Amino acid sequence: MVKLGIKCFLIEPAQNFIKLLSRPNTTIKELKTENNLYSKWIQYFIALYNNRTEFLLLANTKMNGYNTIELQILQHSYKYNYENMNNGFKDIDYEKNYKDYNSNSNEPVFISTNEDLSRLELALENYNPKIEYTTFRLVIFIFQYLHTFEDKSINTNLWNYCLKSSSMSYRCMIIGALTLLCQYVWTGTLLYEILNDFNVTDNPSIILISVISTIVSILYGFDTFCSFWNSIPLYKFLIKLYEDYPELELSKNEQKLLYYKKRNINMTKFHIQYNFIADFLSNCILPLIIPFINTLVILNSETVVDSILNCMAIFFIIQIDEELYTVTEYESDNKAITFTRWIISVIYCKHFPEYEKIFKLESDTWHNKFKKISKKIKTKTKTKPKTKLLNKNTQNKNTQNKNPKINHNSIIPERNFNNSTIESSDTSEFNGFSGFQNPHNIDNIVINME
Repeated sequence: MVKLGIKCFLIEPAQNFIKLLSRPNTTIKELKTENNLYSKWIQYFIALYNNRTEFLLLANTKMNGYNTIELQILQHSYKYNYENMNNGFKDIDYEKNYKDYNSNSNEPVFISTNEDLSRLELALENYNPKIEYTTFRLVIFIFQYLHTFEDKSINTNLWNYCLKSSSMSYRCMIIGALTLLCQYVWTGTLLYEILNDFNVTDNPSIILISVISTIVSILYGFDTFCSFWNSIPLYKFLIKLYEDYPELELSKNEQKLLYYKKRNINMTKFHIQYNFIADFLSNCILPLIIPFINTLVILNSETVVDSILNCMAIFFIIQIDEELYTVTEYESDNKAITFTRWIISVIYCKHFPEYEKIFKLESDTWHNKFKKISKKIKTKTKTKPKTKLLNKNTQNKNTQNKNPKINHNSIIPERNFNNSTIESSDTSEFNGFSGFQNPHNIDNIVINME
């Protein structure tokens, strides 16, 4: 097996996954000959996702103390790597179109200077460093994006969950709207009551509680504000990603398909924009107002117990959006895996559409065969001719007369006629023939027999 030309330390799942994407000819050959490409796509990616932190840390280690191109890629931000990835795919598309247009030209392919790779192996594997480094940037930028949540300590709430999920939660949407309404109704009511009836207490205990709780509310509000502030670039980047790749947003008819319905892919750009506005109102404006309200409300308390209860109630106003968002760690990882795999598959299949069934639709070989068989059965049932059955009288008489003598001058079978006419009682047999029509009164027909 040919090794990757990337000069950095890569864990085994990263090598397998990048090699799968950066060897288009080998992968398409495997797609035609073997049936395990779907399982490799799932297995390699989940193994890489589970070791994503180790992948970024090990790849960011210097080799022999030198700053390589791969190390510079890892030191750049996910936005920079995303832009370079787009430029790399544009160059690859241009080269593919040029080769298709001028297929008779014998231009040399891109050959690496790595001495460990022979020209024969490179030719067999269709080695192209541009595809390899572009694929490397694709994998790097998406895992750098996910790592930002842990690096910047972004708290997940009812709105910013969409930053690493391809599934829109109607539960979070409804509860989030009601939560935002409650937060501003409570805050407005407190301000109105304070402005109408404000009496500063002279109790030193209440004053001390007011000072301490105000400091704590400032620190907590600052943490909430910083969490939202660090998520702003993620909101903008994800909206830009949906604009650059509109294939990420499925139509209503596409969402009903089995390929997407089982993964519940229904996130839209509009929903991300709505969540950004709601997150701004809840975690940017309120943290700036709450410390001021906290001081006034506690100083206006009559007893120590009232001041403590008021302090806890004010903290609840800020925390409610994070407390109501309950999701298990397994469910969170499952959504993140589907989200990451969906973005990689859409970006990659836009430039290599021959892998759409395996990577984007995640359709195994038996899915396609079953679909083809069902289509054949449907077409056969539709095109099958309708057979006309004979009447019971005709069937019984045909069984009695197995070898009837046929008059070549007429389509009527030979019978014992009375040399002149056909009686009306014998005409019932003619009405029993399939396809025979009696436009006239057959009783009046006279046949001369010679």
